[in-house]
Amino acid sequence: MKKISKMALLAVAGMISLPQAFAQEAEEETFATEESEYTADFGDDFGGGFDDFGSDDSAPTYYINAETGVDMRGYIGTYDGSAFNSGYETKSQAEVFDSLTDASAYANMTLGYSAQNSEMEFKLKFDGNSLGDYNQDILDEATARLFLGNWVIEGGKMKVVWGKGDKLHVLDNFNANDYTDFIFGGDYIDRRLAEPMLRVKYNVPNTNWSVEGVYTPMMTADRFASSGVWAPAAQKTLTETVTGIVKHNAALSLKTSMSGGKYDEIVDGLQDMSSFSSDDLYEEKIEALRYSQGGIRILGTVGSVDLGASYYYGHYKQPSANLEPYITSLKTGITNAAKTYAASTEFATKYGAQVASIATNKYGPAIAAGKMTAAQAQQAAAAEIVAANAQEWYEDGTITVTDKFEMPVLGYDLKQTFGLEAAFVVWKFNTRWEVAYNLTKDTAGDNPWVHNNSVEWLAGFDVNLPIHNMNLNVQETGKYILNNDKIEDGAYKVYDVDYNSDGKYINNRVVMNLSDNFLYENLKPEVTVIWGIENNEWCVQPKVNYKVADGMNLGVSGGVLYCYNENGEFYNFTADSTKWHTKSFVQASVRYEF
Repeated sequence: MKKISKMALLAVAGMISLPQAFAQEAEEETFATEESEYTADFGDDFGGGFDDFGSDDSAPTYYINAETGVDMRGYIGTYDGSAFNSGYETKSQAEVFDSLTDASAYANMTLGYSAQNSEMEFKLKFDGNSLGDYNQDILDEATARLFLGNWVIEGGKMKVVWGKGDKLHVLDNFNANDYTDFIFGGDYIDRRLAEPMLRVKYNVPNTNWSVEGVYTPMMTADRFASSGVWAPAAQKTLTETVTGIVKHNAALSLKTSMSGGKYDEIVDGLQDMSSFSSDDLYEEKIEALRYSQGGIRILGTVGSVDLGASYYYGHYKQPSANLEPYITSLKTGITNAAKTYAASTEFATKYGAQVASIATNKYGPAIAAGKMTAAQAQQAAAAEIVAANAQEWYEDGTITVTDKFEMPVLGYDLKQTFGLEAAFVVWKFNTRWEVAYNLTKDTAGDNPWVHNNSVEWLAGFDVNLPIHNMNLNVQETGKYILNNDKIEDGAYKVYDVDYNSDGKYINNRVVMNLSDNFLYENLKPEVTVIWGIENNEWCVQPKVNYKVADGMNLGVSGGVLYCYNENGEFYNFTADSTKWHTKSFVQASVRYEF
């Protein structure tokens, strides 16, 4: 960083969390201290007020820092054989030279101003996303901060992190995440999507306790890639379903209009099909007051233990799909088409003997007793055959549905989180703890389209090993879905947003990071391993960074995902893999910062 004047630099502390609680990188935070976003210079006196801030009578100061770089990545095992030709001497060459690659350049800049009792900071980001589809990301953050005795007031486009975890949280809810590069696109805090926020903090005089409140007038949803390597399989499946519905309904409209010579309706049908947007699926726009977020957090110290309690009111950042309208209309359409088929000559030819057999053997006694006529028995027998075969007939193309399908409805579930957190030292281990109770509208657990209530937890530690400069960080997170018996008993079980085909409604993950440094901290190797216990999924991320000279860094990294279980989080990105349900890449990076 290049200093324009002597000053204390802002250190943004905190960690971030993957939805569904996967490991995430974040900027360093000091253990066993209040997770402040303020300068370490006055952080030691946190709780005693900020009257001394800037008391050295120094003039207002300005600062700037920036970085630029490029990441070059190659995906292993992405060759599908389609490009293999005589131009390559071997298939192995084709597998190498036809594998997917990408490269992304970026430039980031931070501008700041600090006076005696106030400061402001702007962070600008220029990369493929901000210069492409998400221009709002160019202004990554913009924060104004005022110090009034024991009060701190902040406002702007901000990122706020709650929880004592290190690189992992279950209490961090305000900011959404950018998963267009899944978890591999830089530090976690850089992947957080800033929100317009107001944050007010009061430090109780002469104590180590503080209270803060946060309010955001809106909500941003988690962002995923719509295509490419990191497009989730679940998203692809929903997209294919919706695309099929649009095509089906449009074809019916066009067929009816053309046969009736209603050319105006043909034009209307084509316009409806071409103008369809995924936004049409959402029951409400999230740019509404009901999607605002708020929360309160209390932090303090008792002896050597840092404690915290928090309450969050908002919504899940990933949508839930209500498929009932689609499923109902599909079943109705198939039933109607099957009944029509049952009255056809083809049905009589194929199933006439079977109808007669059922009518005689099953309904013969009823006919003999005068309770049913022979014609009624045949109708009942035909209905049984229709019920048993309708779905198969639809799938193999025997019958064609002529009823329109209804669209799924997407929505963001209301979520209230009650949380507790703690951090303390046990021998040489710095431990961290978080527990959250997530309350939704589905307290009974019998609404398949809304998340059940759940409990989440985090427990972890880091320790310096007696080997060179090694540090080991281990954390475990878990989630348990309450009232899961109602999921298993539900009529739409397999479509339930919380459904697990293995019947396991507890999910635990262990995240381990081993790091070291050499050459006076200029060479830093590390490896991160994520293990999803119940779903037997793995992620391994090795990384080496070498500081060649002041500001210039060279890096080599990689990642391997493995998941064979459809319930796993990583399955979203390995389901389309043709090799052992894995996805892997290697990456080279060049970064210069000042």
